[in-house]
Amino acid sequence: MMTSSCRTTFWLTVVALMLSVSSGLGRQKNNFAIIKPGESLQDIVHRAASVAPSPRQLNWQQQEFIAFAHFGMNTFMDQEWGKGTESPSVFNPTDFDARQWVRVIKNAGMRLLIITAKHHDGFCLWPSKYTEHSVKSSPWKEGKGDVVGVVAQACREAGLKFGVYLSPWDRHEPTFGDSPAYNEHFRNQLRELLTNYGEISEVWFDGANDEGPNGKKQVYDWPSYYKVIRDLAPQAVIAIMGPDVRWVGTESGYGRETEWSVLPNITQNLAAIAASSQQFPVDGAFAPGDLMDDDLGSREKIKNASALVWYPAETDVSIRPGWFYHSSQDNLAKSPAKLVDIYYSSVGRNSVLLLNLPPDKRGQITDHDIKSLVGMRKILDQTFTTNLASGATIIASNEKPGHNASAVIEQHPTSYWTTDDDIESATLEFQLPRQRTFDRLMLQENISAGQRIEAFRLEAWAGNTWKTLARGTTVGYKRLLRFPAVTSQKVRLLIDSSRTSPTLSNVGLYKSPPTVTIEPNGGSFESSLRVRLSSDSKKSAIFYTLDGSEPTFKSKRYTRPINVTGSTQVKGVASLGGEVAAELSEARFTKCLKAQSVIFEKPYSAKYPGRGDITIIDGRRGSLDFQDKEWLGFNGDDIVASLDLGESKSIHKITIGFLQQQGSWIFLPSEVKFFMSEDGISWKMTGNQSNTLKQTESVVVKDFSCVIKNVSARFVKVASKNVGTCPAWHSGAGDKTWLFVDEVIVE
Repeated sequence: MMTSSCRTTFWLTVVALMLSVSSGLGRQKNNFAIIKPGESLQDIVHRAASVAPSPRQLNWQQQEFIAFAHFGMNTFMDQEWGKGTESPSVFNPTDFDARQWVRVIKNAGMRLLIITAKHHDGFCLWPSKYTEHSVKSSPWKEGKGDVVGVVAQACREAGLKFGVYLSPWDRHEPTFGDSPAYNEHFRNQLRELLTNYGEISEVWFDGANDEGPNGKKQVYDWPSYYKVIRDLAPQAVIAIMGPDVRWVGTESGYGRETEWSVLPNITQNLAAIAASSQQFPVDGAFAPGDLMDDDLGSREKIKNASALVWYPAETDVSIRPGWFYHSSQDNLAKSPAKLVDIYYSSVGRNSVLLLNLPPDKRGQITDHDIKSLVGMRKILDQTFTTNLASGATIIASNEKPGHNASAVIEQHPTSYWTTDDDIESATLEFQLPRQRTFDRLMLQENISAGQRIEAFRLEAWAGNTWKTLARGTTVGYKRLLRFPAVTSQKVRLLIDSSRTSPTLSNVGLYKSPPTVTIEPNGGSFESSLRVRLSSDSKKSAIFYTLDGSEPTFKSKRYTRPINVTGSTQVKGVASLGGEVAAELSEARFTKCLKAQSVIFEKPYSAKYPGRGDITIIDGRRGSLDFQDKEWLGFNGDDIVASLDLGESKSIHKITIGFLQQQGSWIFLPSEVKFFMSEDGISWKMTGNQSNTLKQTESVVVKDFSCVIKNVSARFVKVASKNVGTCPAWHSGAGDKTWLFVDEVIVE
């Protein structure tokens, strides 16, 4: 055991060696810090505030919004994870167009493209000389094609940065599981990618792993992979199982409300760092792993740290449910509004958003995905084009000489505001040139000096008092907050807590495009319903449709409440200058007899509870997205639901809606039976409808109905038969199937 004096000597040596190692980094702040035993919490907090991104990490963070393209064997096999046994003969895109990818991606505002050069199936999108399982063995371009090369060239032509995903797990390679042999094979393939395709800005790894043909689990030699990358592509960040960029911890697209870029104990061997003479000291002691706690870098988390490292988050999500293209998901691309919400919750929470766009079997990004991207870009452009804080007079509670408050609206790349040393709270008060209406706040720290702000709030002067509009915790590279629109000429930003002198390089106030409010916002009615539309902008005209089409300037203009007498879908949009606003509002209305309550014989799954029992009697129809909270899910069970109409009523039709998405284990019922009763005890079957199970990629909502003639009843019951288990032809053969129901409509 090491004595106290020995420990002291050891740590002094560590620190000395660290200073020696970092001396070659010039005046650039370190992206790591070693914490000595006995340092106080305040000392550790100050050390954390001084850790800053490396040049490559800073350049990566400034990309903000980047693209993933999952393309390969799985695209043509209609699967997500290949087994490595697939024949290269199936890979044959009919109209491959890398320039189309790049055009779509650049128009959407993304600045880097990462391609799946090799996924888990081991099929290489470049003609690797270390395997025959690649494009050179495919019929595409008679085996002379190179997807990686063509995409890299298209990126260079368009000024887009380029990155590669090389799966460490290779289900085809015979040496996988023979750790030394496979590690050399993997390094060889890395060298090919990093040598032959120009500048690489990001190398993306995941940690998927399994046994190889020899029955042994592969042991990845991560440090040796990092060395190859540092030698051949020193400008590239290594993500996600790498020391530069971490996974945010979810594939939903949503980051943490509090996202620190400085994390404790990412390095596992401090002596290895201290003793290292390499240029990248963190690499040799980095241990890959997922970090998914809600709190990763607070004072509580860092108080016992032995080391601190700048380790920022990347938030990945696919525009579709799957990562590879499936024609069955053509109607399931995330809507523009959903993508914008993801943007606010990733880029707007100190993360880089990595959005996957899977090319189809032609080798192109589909119109379905492009439409969503165009809508997203339009909303963001209409929101963030004009900073309403521009021209403001700013008074700061404290300014460090040379770093005045005016820097936060000057848009100069190197200027920023900060306070004198050791000031940990401060206020910036903005006197705007005139009254302005805004509902968005954007903040950016000067992260070249570190991440410091712990808590802040925005207030607006409301006549005779300050009104709080929004609160936040961390800022980092960028923080975006949304709040109800307010009109004011005076606002103030209060930084309540900071690890040391706070910095801000940018402050922005913005107004999102005018939106339309539909009241009521959907539901059921028995005879007729008056629907009102309004906009949060008094200057905006409103245009609407009732047939499900998207409104334009040529649509009907709203002037008075709409009298709805049948089931319909109302869509409304406000005008914005000479065009319609990007934000679209819609509501579905269903004409039916209102049920007072519903009873299920078996409960729905807690995983898909919709909005409770009311989900199937509130008149709101579900979309093609089974996660939209308008569906109740039943796993393996039949659905038997009894509705109470409150009193006996004349009924002529009963309808129940189901979702089919076989790729997600969701099947239509094999049979639906309809019953009626006056007392809820004695039931009479009034009809049934059977359904033949067919294999299909189609994602549909299908209604099953029963037409009744002149019958009165108080109670209605619908019994729907679950298929039970996935059939033999399904990838989940034998697993329980799901029934998803959205609405029982009684007319």
